[in-house]
Amino acid sequence: MRRLSPAFYLGHLLFPALLAALLLWVYPQQWDLALISPYYDGVQHQFALRNNFFLNAVMHTGLKSALWFIPLSLLALLLCARFGGPFFASSLLPYRRRMIWILLGLALSALVVQILKRNSIHACPWDLNLFGGQAPLLPLFADLPIGQSPGRCLPGGHASGGFSLLAFYFALRDEQPRWALRSLVLALGLGIVMGWGQMMRGAHFLSHNLWTLWWVWLVLLLLYLLYPPIPRQKTAETPC
Repeated sequence: MRRLSPAFYLGHLLFPALLAALLLWVYPQQWDLALISPYYDGVQHQFALRNNFFLNAVMHTGLKSALWFIPLSLLALLLCARFGGPFFASSLLPYRRRMIWILLGLALSALVVQILKRNSIHACPWDLNLFGGQAPLLPLFADLPIGQSPGRCLPGGHASGGFSLLAFYFALRDEQPRWALRSLVLALGLGIVMGWGQMMRGAHFLSHNLWTLWWVWLVLLLLYLLYPPIPRQKTAETPC
């Protein structure tokens, strides 16, 4: 495992620790309900924006499809570095490990979130009996009631597409801290926007998306420590 400064561990472990503490001991379920209730139509007994064209076709399906451009572009660059001749080799090979690292980070983040989601008992808001569905609202560590099907909705999958771009932050922080900071802001902002769009449709609670951020951060941090994006002998600790 890498040897990094105490400041690195303080900053990068304190964030998930505080987020977990917030979600486990401070954040009540009533906040989830209060934030999502304005989007629920009590007369029609459904979330009014569930099938909204912009939120569904653009923010959900369209944005999810557009994000595939990033890993596909990285794969294309790796192929150019390997088979594109001397020009591409000299230009791209110095960045090969970082591109591979970002691809691994994107893939592992999405995989972990999807595995957790598929094994979750918690239902999406639009499936809850509070909002016209059949499933009960369960505490985080509750057991699945007898006769109830698992909801498979925690953590939020769509928000992981934005939060997984934190891979660029970890990949760039050692040598390009300014670009790393920009990547950090972009990934957090995009993940929040994607997650909130799903909240407006009734697909997820805010806590679902915050748990997504927590898992993605830990996956990328562990990958950063075990398989550095830059070889250890070339890495210089930065204040980022």
